[in-house]
Amino acid sequence: MSSFSPRSNSLEHEMIETQREIDKLQADLEYHEQKIRLIKNELDHNQNTLSNLSIRVERFRAFRDRRNNSE
Repeated sequence: MSSFSPRSNSLEHEMIETQREIDKLQADLEYHEQKIRLIKNELDHNQNTLSNLSIRVERFRAFRDRRNNSE
């Protein structure tokens, strides 16, 4: 016969379920943190691309304006 009462068995089961929920939430948190890092890296890359394109457009406009002014 078990030395645990039905109440202690119930509490033990509740503790196990609570730990499973904690583990699941920690895994979800880790997943979302990783996803945030990936999104941030993609955002940084796209911002750099946009910045480089903006610089090229400005250079092209300056070249075009100089060429138009010389004519």
